[in-house]
Amino acid sequence: MLLVDIGNTRLKWRLHKLDANGQPTTAVQQRGSIATKELSTSALTKIMPAEAKTLCFASVADESINALLLTWAAQQQLNYQQVQTQQQWQDLTNAYADVSRMGVDRWLAMVAVRQLNQVAVCVIDCGSATTVDFIAPNGQHEGGYIIPGQRLMVQSLLADTAQIDFFDQATQLQNGGYGTNTAGAVMQGSKQLHQVGINAIAEQALQAGYKVYATGGDGKFLAQNQAINYIDELVLDGLWASLYDESC
Repeated sequence: MLLVDIGNTRLKWRLHKLDANGQPTTAVQQRGSIATKELSTSALTKIMPAEAKTLCFASVADESINALLLTWAAQQQLNYQQVQTQQQWQDLTNAYADVSRMGVDRWLAMVAVRQLNQVAVCVIDCGSATTVDFIAPNGQHEGGYIIPGQRLMVQSLLADTAQIDFFDQATQLQNGGYGTNTAGAVMQGSKQLHQVGINAIAEQALQAGYKVYATGGDGKFLAQNQAINYIDELVLDGLWASLYDESC
């Protein structure tokens, strides 16, 4: 079974072994990822495992991106299902009155965490936007925050300037210190603002008795805090867990 998580910037996938009854197991045979801007049916053919028999995917990307995946799946003659945000998964209850308004990545991250334990948890997903969700011990989603991610902060600041290419300057995010040009200063400032803000939210959650889980490429700095559980593929973990209630 091929599990796919399509975000705004990357598509991640895992190939899970099926048991004798055709149900997905925890055994991961292969995994990989590709930038969404590089997606095409030919690119998918090159990177996706030929052994896949069926496809389950979750997406917060544009429908044109989803269409590329579905075109590839049709070429491979794969049965598929797109998993959507639910009102309920086992004892996890969504706080949204209209669950279609919640990104499925947020929901699946909460599903993954709820599968791990049944205590009060704070789930932080640092993607294009950073989302923070709180779950009570009884599984009731209490709500949360949505905050611009580092890239969104940068893009909003540079949108009307001298056409500075964010991706051409992205290497400056890997370096410490101060920016030495406008693009660098914007990127370093956005990085600092994001990390300080998310650290403060995480610390407040810990002090309030929540167990904190984090995921997302811009959240790797949270792994330095031993009190925070950083899990790289939390959304894919939730997609796998959701198969107990939604069979592909």
